[in-house]
Amino acid sequence: MPPFLAEFTENVFRRFLRHETDEKSSIASEKMSSYGAIGVDDNDTDPLLDDEPPRRLPPAGGVPIGRRRAISASQIGSVPNQSVSRQPYLFTGGLGLRDESLLSLHSEDDLHREHNNALRYRLYNRLDPGGEHLTMPDHVLPPNLFSILPFEELKDVSGKQGSIVTIFSIWNTMMGTSLLAMPWALQQAGLVLGIFIMLAMAGICFYTAYIVIESPKRLQDLSVDPLLAEFSDVCKSLFGRVGEYCAVVFSVCVLIGGVIVYWVLMSNFLYYTGAVVYEAMQPNSTTIPVMENKTFTCDVYCPEQTSQWTIPQWEKQIYDAVSEFEGGEAGEDSWSFDKFWTLRGTVPIYLAVALFPLMNFKSPTFFTKFNVLGTISVMYLLMFVFSKLLECGVNMDFSNPKSMHYVQLANVHFPALSGTLTLSYFIHNAVLTILRNQKHPENNARDLSIGYCLVAFCYVFIGFTFFAAFPVQRSCISDNFLNNFGAGDVLSSTARLFLLFQMITVLPLLMFLVRSQLFYAIFGNTWPGVVKVIVLNLMLIGIAVGFATFYPNVGSILRYVGSISGLVYVFALPSMVYLKQSNAAGTLTPLKKYAHYGIVAVGVLNLIAQFVI
Repeated sequence: MPPFLAEFTENVFRRFLRHETDEKSSIASEKMSSYGAIGVDDNDTDPLLDDEPPRRLPPAGGVPIGRRRAISASQIGSVPNQSVSRQPYLFTGGLGLRDESLLSLHSEDDLHREHNNALRYRLYNRLDPGGEHLTMPDHVLPPNLFSILPFEELKDVSGKQGSIVTIFSIWNTMMGTSLLAMPWALQQAGLVLGIFIMLAMAGICFYTAYIVIESPKRLQDLSVDPLLAEFSDVCKSLFGRVGEYCAVVFSVCVLIGGVIVYWVLMSNFLYYTGAVVYEAMQPNSTTIPVMENKTFTCDVYCPEQTSQWTIPQWEKQIYDAVSEFEGGEAGEDSWSFDKFWTLRGTVPIYLAVALFPLMNFKSPTFFTKFNVLGTISVMYLLMFVFSKLLECGVNMDFSNPKSMHYVQLANVHFPALSGTLTLSYFIHNAVLTILRNQKHPENNARDLSIGYCLVAFCYVFIGFTFFAAFPVQRSCISDNFLNNFGAGDVLSSTARLFLLFQMITVLPLLMFLVRSQLFYAIFGNTWPGVVKVIVLNLMLIGIAVGFATFYPNVGSILRYVGSISGLVYVFALPSMVYLKQSNAAGTLTPLKKYAHYGIVAVGVLNLIAQFVI
C-alpha cells in the first residue's frame, strides 16, 4: 500500500475512535442547558481547566492534543493549517455542545445570529468568569462599565459582584447631573406637591425598570438567551424591528441629552474655575474674588430674573452668545482675558479641542476606573448642601405671601419637576447590564428597589435642604444650584473643580454608549471604522457646543429630554412588553391591562404638559 494512503487510513481510524469515545462519555455525563451550549455540572470544564489534561494520540505529522486554547472568531482562518477542531466552539470533552449548534455557529444567516452570540457568551463566561481574557459579542455591554469598583482585584474571584456593589452601582448610575437641578425643580412644583411627585415618580420608574429586568426571563423565543439579552432584544422579539429601533433610538436620545447637559455644566465649571485662577494670579490680588454687583445674603446671590426680560428668551440667548463672541462692549482691550475666556463663547470650544481625542478611544475601559468618583462627588454635594443649611438655617414662611421667605405648597409649573425626574430615575437601558454580573440573581428585585430608595432619598434631601435654607426669594434658585454661589465661595469652587474632573472621565463612557448602540443598530458592528467614529463624535460635540453656547439651560434640557425619551423607554415600552407577555402566558386581567394603560397615559400627559404649562 502506498505510504500516503496508509497515513490517510490511519488518521481516519484514529478520528473515528476518538469521536466514538467522546460520544459515549458525553451521553453518560452531559447535562444540557436551554441552548445546549454549556452543561451545568460543576466539573464539566475539567478537561479544559485541569493542570494535567488527558493526552490523546497526535495525528500523523501533528502535535499532541492536550488542553486547547480558545481563539476569537477573527483569528479563525488566520492561523496556518488551522483545522476546524481548533475553534473554541468545537470542544466535546465536557462542554456539552449539540451537533446542530456546532453546525450553526459559523452560519451567516441572520436567523441564527442571536442564538450563536448566546452560545458564545455562555461559553466565554464559563471559560473566563471575570471576562478579562476572552471577548464577548460586540453588542453586549460589559457589566464593569457601570461598576463602582475601580479595580478588578477588588471583585470576587468568580468575577461577580455582591448585592452591596450592585446597589451602589445602580445608585451611582442614576445620580447624575439632575442632582444639581433638583432644588430648582422642587421650587417649580411647590414644597408638598414636589416631594409627592418625587416619591411617586420613583415608584413608577422602579416598577417599569422591574418589568425590564424580568422581561428576558418571560420570553418564549428560544433564539434569545435570557442571560445575555438586552431590552432592545426583548422588544425585537415581541414587536419586530420596529420595537428594536424604538428602544435603541430613544436610548440614544437619553445618552445624547446627557452629553449635552455634561457639556453645558463642564463649560460652566471650567469658566468659573479659570476665572478664579486668573484673578488669584494677579499681582494685586489678595483674596479670591467674588461676583460683583450682586446682593449677597448668607453667601448666596440671586441671578438675573428671566421674568424681567423684554425680549423672548431664545432671542436673548443668541444675542448674549454673539456679544460674548464679539468680545463684549466696544472699546475693551482686544487682548483682554475677558474676551478670550467667555462662558458662552470660547470656553465650550476650548473644551471641544481638549476633549475630542478622548472621545475616539476604541475601548473605554480606562475611564471605568474613575466610576467611584461619582459616588464621592454625590457625597460631597450632600455634605455641601447640609453645611449651607447649618450656616443659613431654615428660612420658610407658610403664612405670609408677601414675605421673602414665603413657601408655596403647590405650583402649576410642576411638569418641570416631573419631566426632570423622568430622566433622573432613568436606568432602564443599563439595568440589565448592571445586574448581569450579580452573584445572586434572585436578589435583583430587592437590590433594584433599594437602589431606587437611595436615589429618591438623595433627590429629596438635596432638593428640600437647599430649598429650606435658601435665604432670599425662591424664584432666585438656579437650575444649577452652584450658580447661586459666587466664584469666591471655597466650597462651591471646590465642587466645581471636582465635578469638572469627574465629568471629563464620564463623558467618554457616554460617547462610547452612544457609538455602540447606534453603530450596532446601523452597521451590526460597534466599531465600523475610524472615519465613521470621528464623524459621529464631531457631530455630537458640535451639537453639545451649540447648546452650551445658545441654550445653556440645564433644567429645560433635562425636562424635555426626559419627557420625550421617557414616554417611550420608561412608560410605553415596558408596559407594552408586560401586556404582551402576560397575554401570551394567559395571565392578563382587565385590572392589569387598565393599570398599564394608565402608566402610558402618565407618560403622554407628562410630555404634553412640558409644552402647555
